Amino acid sequence: MRTSTSPNGVLIVVALVAIGCRKTEYVDNNGAAIDEVETEVDTPEPMERTPLLPAGEVAGTTIVPTLDSPLENSGNAIWCATFQVAWNYACNDVGGGPLEVAGAEQVAKRLNDSPVTEATLPPGSYYAVAGATDEGVVEEIHQQMAKRFPDVEPPAFQGAQGLVAYAYLRAAAKFTTPFEKRTYPIEFTNAAGETVDVEGFCLYSGHDEEITHDQLSQVKVLFRESTDNPKSRRLTTFALDLTADQEETQVIVAVLPHADNLQAVLDNLEERTKAYKGKIRVSGADRLGIPNVLFHLKESFQQLTGPDKLIKNSEKLAGLFVDQAWQMIRFQLDESGAIVESEAALATAAEAAYEEQNVDYIADRPFLVVMKRRGEKYPYFVGWFGNAELLEVRGK
Repeated sequence: MRTSTSPNGVLIVVALVAIGCRKTEYVDNNGAAIDEVETEVDTPEPMERTPLLPAGEVAGTTIVPTLDSPLENSGNAIWCATFQVAWNYACNDVGGGPLEVAGAEQVAKRLNDSPVTEATLPPGSYYAVAGATDEGVVEEIHQQMAKRFPDVEPPAFQGAQGLVAYAYLRAAAKFTTPFEKRTYPIEFTNAAGETVDVEGFCLYSGHDEEITHDQLSQVKVLFRESTDNPKSRRLTTFALDLTADQEETQVIVAVLPHADNLQAVLDNLEERTKAYKGKIRVSGADRLGIPNVLFHLKESFQQLTGPDKLIKNSEKLAGLFVDQAWQMIRFQLDESGAIVESEAALATAAEAAYEEQNVDYIADRPFLVVMKRRGEKYPYFVGWFGNAELLEVRGK
């Protein structure tokens, strides 16, 4: 795997399976229907409503449709599984197989070749469907969302003709023992060498031994590598599991080198974790610093849309082009945990329309945030934060 020579980054991986109860419909990897089952889930409460910004208005940030989409050297890259799930439904339930799109062959191939399926999503945390407009799929979306996520208003899909595919996700990873809000800011240095003071969270600094014990018990070192200076607290790379006390939910924070795409960063994390044989535990004398993240963005995948983006290989969708291909992602990470909400849609229209030295686990460099189910290979949310425009800047 080739990586760039840019500064180290930080990888924060969040995985969760929630607990509660809801009836949910599923299909298997081939799109075949599975009988309705009752699943134990606890859908998170709606997130605080932050202003929605088009991703294009946040210059250093891009929402990418696939994990193997190229990464910019100094920017942020965000990914969530909802668009992939919507695409999969479109292919399996309407298109009759992988969809080929004229003028967008490369991105369509990446989507078709992706191994990500809805199995990456926590059961009961999402709704996904695809269907034909003349068979009432838009009405079905509105009816089902009103039942499952009544506080959400799905899109109207104006002008859609032929195919509509839709996916919505709301999932959370809550720390069993909340971390502590940092008194002092984290001096976050982006890939371009610019430093910004950002808010973040840390280990408990009080004198209650029970809180200290509980908090340290939930943190596990997955790997760490030190600098050549044995007296230095600074680590060159590290990975922490912040929810090691939870059977099904996983939150990982890791400092890693920048790579060509998000999948390469995830591969690097997996390789280093498997290779590490140390048995170090985080102690109360170590320092922790993870930046707070808060954003609400929407991306229109223009490389997939337009009158020239005709569906080439589906008899059912002959003469139709991809008119809508977009994704909304709202994400929050702080001392209490992480929560993600995402919505994605695809629609067609007619052609005419670190060992013993105490160390610092400080995420003060570019970092990646991923949410995934423990035990699943692929995540359902990934974000590379190479600059501070989506972080909680001190004083703002």
